[in-house]
This record gives sequence, C-alpha cells and structure tokens, in this order.
Amino acid sequence: MFTRLESLRGLAAIMVVLYHSPFRFGETSAPIITNSYLFVDFFFVLSGFVMAYAYGDKIRGGMGFGEYVTLRLGRLYPLHLFTLMLWVPYILIKQYLYETGFGGTSQLDENNPTTFITNLFLIHGLGVNDSLSWNQPSWSISTEFFAYIAFFLTAVTIDRGRRLWLPLALSAGFYGFIFLVVRPDELQITYDFGLIRCLAAFYLGVFVYRLRRVGTPDTLSPATLTALELAAFATMIGTVVASDDGYLMIVAAMASFAFTVFVFAAKGGGLVSRLLDLDLIRKIGIWSFSIYMMHRLLQFGVSNVFEFVLGINPKAPTGWTSVALNSAMLILIIYLSRYSYEWVEKPSRDWVKNRLRRQELAVSDRTQPASGTGKLQD
Repeated sequence: MFTRLESLRGLAAIMVVLYHSPFRFGETSAPIITNSYLFVDFFFVLSGFVMAYAYGDKIRGGMGFGEYVTLRLGRLYPLHLFTLMLWVPYILIKQYLYETGFGGTSQLDENNPTTFITNLFLIHGLGVNDSLSWNQPSWSISTEFFAYIAFFLTAVTIDRGRRLWLPLALSAGFYGFIFLVVRPDELQITYDFGLIRCLAAFYLGVFVYRLRRVGTPDTLSPATLTALELAAFATMIGTVVASDDGYLMIVAAMASFAFTVFVFAAKGGGLVSRLLDLDLIRKIGIWSFSIYMMHRLLQFGVSNVFEFVLGINPKAPTGWTSVALNSAMLILIIYLSRYSYEWVEKPSRDWVKNRLRRQELAVSDRTQPASGTGKLQD
C-alpha cells in the first residue's frame, strides 16, 4: 500500500544526493538543487504519514513501548551503524594523509571519539554537538528516532482521541518556534535544532493521514487525479525553488509536501502515478534509505580521487561535464545502495521482526489453557 509514496521518497533521496554533489554545472547551482535540502523535510512528512498509518491504532490498542522501539530501531539502527563504521577507516586514512603532508585538513575537529559516541547512541541530532560529524546526513536519523518516541508518548496521552487538529497544531507550534526563535529565513537546521525541524514536518504528515478520514481522492477519475498529481509536482518544485525568499515560501513548500503526500496516497492514480509505478523507480524508492545513508561517503571518496589523484578541483564549474559526472555518480550510488539494502538493511529489519514474532508466540504458548482444564497455566 502507498507504493507511489515510496517511489517519491526515492526521488527525494536523489534530490538530496544532487544537493550534496561536488560537481557543479556553473558558478551557481540551479535553485531547485540549491534548495533541495528541503527534501529531507519531505522524508519527515512522509514518515509521519506512514507512522500514523502503521502504528497509530496499534499503540492505542496496547502495543508496548519496548516492542515499538525495538521495531523502529530495527528499521534505522543497523544501516546507521554499518555506515558509521564505514566512515571510521575513511577518517583515519584522511587524518593520516593530512598529518604526513599529503594535503587536506584535519578530520579530528569534527570526527573525534566524542562525536563518534554521540553518533553511536543516535543523539547527534539533538544539539549535543556543535557541528555535523561522521556520516553527516544521519543527523536526520537521530531526530527521526526521537520523533518516533514523541509519537508514541503523545498517542498514549494527549492524542488518544486521534483529533484532526492536534497534529496540525503541534506542527504549527514547532514551525513557529523555528521561524520566531531559531532562524527566520531558512530551514537549514541540522545538529542543533534538528529535532524541532523533524517534529514539525513529522506531525504535518500525521495530520495528512488523518485528513484522509475526512475526505480522500480515492474515488476521483484518472483524469482528475492526473491534474492533481501534476499540480502537486508543479507546486512542490515551484515552492522549493522559491523557498529562499523567506519563511512564508518555506511554509508553502511544507504545505506542498503535505499536498503531494495526500494526492499520491490515493488508491487509484493518474499518469504520474503510472510513471511512479515503473519498476526502476519503485526499486529506487525501496533502496532510498540506503541511498540517503550511503551517498555522502561515496561522494567524498569520488571527490578525493578527483582532487588528490587526478589533480582536478571537483568544485570547479564544468558545464555539461558535471551532468555526466553526476549521472555516473548517481548510478554508482544507486547500484551500491541496492546491495546495502539487500545485505544490511532488509536482513536486519526482518531479523528483528522475526525475533519479536517468535517471542510473542512463545509468550502465547505459555499462556494457552492447559489441555482439558480451561484455565491459564501458571
């Protein structure tokens, strides 16, 4: 269900990869690339939507906190740990080359034992460090995990009635804090107030899921859905491009993300949905978490080869050559991410699920009535 949303997540991951790419077409990047850091917020909106769908009723039905947290850690942590450990030899080699006069800069200011510990315990997106470190994109994984915890706590306390207005009010409150207190003109907030940024978009996604109870686009005709899908894409691209005009356009971009999720969550679909259902795009969506977590190390590695081996400044504008380089790098990242998904992400997630299932069956067996007694066994 919601397979088109997974495909959209894959496209958003590609936009984040291009945002981080060292290869530039001209002196300045196109606005859609410059502002593509906002697609991390699309991840957060989508995460809130999916969590409300997958866990909202289960939590209210008595799902335990331990089981819930274990499932969420099983989804996030194995790949986070895998990529973090890949960074260790890279940083050590870079530091050695720096100290022996090969070039570059010291790696230990940001990537040191203290920040390694905060990364290891998934708290590096909570303002405990003064910069990004190690696998830099993983700050969002830290904040997302604690957004999961916040979702559970609100679901068993103030949000038991699944009121439509509450997640929207929470989202508005978090965005208000960001734009009034933290940063009024952009949303480029990571290691410091990243959790607030995540919660704002996450609860916007929860709101979108609940909005489907009021009315859904499921019964609309394919032609109408095509028009809505094209409008969603156009609005999303337009607001992201204009988002450096101030907080109002950033809010508009967040609203466009919410609208896009709402439209593409429809059971039916228009022309754009059929494109999102193409096998390759579906697979990129499935591999999107691996793409997001793996891409920065690969980009750094390729950049170092250009700078220190080939003697080419990777940040120098190269026109259409940059298009070819970015395309080749994207293909490499997607290809390798397929295997990190198949060898690390999926097996570890499935192992956690199966372990919990076996534990539930064991508990169920112990509490079944003894044969012929009709009573629970002691």
